[in-house]
Amino acid sequence: MARWKSSILLSAIVAISSPAFADAPSAEDIKAAADEFDQGKRSFRDKEWVAAAEHFEAADRHAPSAVVLELAMRAREKAGQLDRAAVLAALILDLYPKETDKAKAAGKILDRADKQLQRVRVRCDQPCDLVVGTKLVHGQASSARTLFLEPGEHTVRAGWSGGRSQSEKLTAKKGGKSELSFTAPAEPENPPTVAPETPTPTSPTPTTAPAPPTHDTPPPEPGSGMSPAVFFVGAGLTAVAGGVTIWSGIDTQNNPGKDKVREDCAGLGTDCPTYQDGLDKQRRTNVLIGVTAGLGVVTGVIGAFFTDWSGGDSAPKKSAAVEPWVGVGAVGARGRF
Repeated sequence: MARWKSSILLSAIVAISSPAFADAPSAEDIKAAADEFDQGKRSFRDKEWVAAAEHFEAADRHAPSAVVLELAMRAREKAGQLDRAAVLAALILDLYPKETDKAKAAGKILDRADKQLQRVRVRCDQPCDLVVGTKLVHGQASSARTLFLEPGEHTVRAGWSGGRSQSEKLTAKKGGKSELSFTAPAEPENPPTVAPETPTPTSPTPTTAPAPPTHDTPPPEPGSGMSPAVFFVGAGLTAVAGGVTIWSGIDTQNNPGKDKVREDCAGLGTDCPTYQDGLDKQRRTNVLIGVTAGLGVVTGVIGAFFTDWSGGDSAPKKSAAVEPWVGVGAVGARGRF
């Protein structure tokens, strides 16, 4: 139920806050985003900030949303990862400039980042993914992104389809600003396709088909109809049901019995508990009678019309016959040998 509610909630959030140019997420994406969103909420509640941020970012990858992206930004900030929180803040301003409340929260983080980190504006001639060191920068492939780097040496790599990439190194300084530009390498040409050699066909050696097997006597045909075992199982069930029905009838007559009913129910009418107890037992007996009769009829029909009493054509012929019989509350079989 909680996951279902999260899926509905996230669907509404995505519908309201997804960027206009983004493709609508599929139902599978919404479900995956809801799962990640649930795990992110649990981690956020448990103050596991890094785990919460990773789950929120995963949810945003499946179904981009300003709400989820803001939660990821806050989790990164609480984890002490100002550089990654600032990257998400810049992404919020790029994708959701009209979300004033989220833009305000993002602006506060960017103010801190501009004082403590180096702002790097990255441009690619084709939409690219970015990696800083060994960490993938969150967000869809884009032609322009803003990074924030801790003071020190860094390697920024842009990547495109087909395994193409380009790297740049830079030394970041506190409060610094810089720009990087990447040009996608040309896609490798496909090597010419060499057609496989076709083997020279050879004439097949004629072979003589084996003669079909002969039989002195045709194989016996299997008998038709159900096995007699089905009939005897039904007969056994009918007998058991009949015995239970007889016991129930006797129990109904004796417990509580007419005398007990008259004694306990004088002046109380049909609401008397003793009378109701006897009535319940009478209903039970009537139901058992119906069940027993039904079993008897079904078993009799199976025995009379659907059971193969011959044992199959392959069975040796003997002077014997078996036939079913149905009686009141019981069924069976009789025969001569």
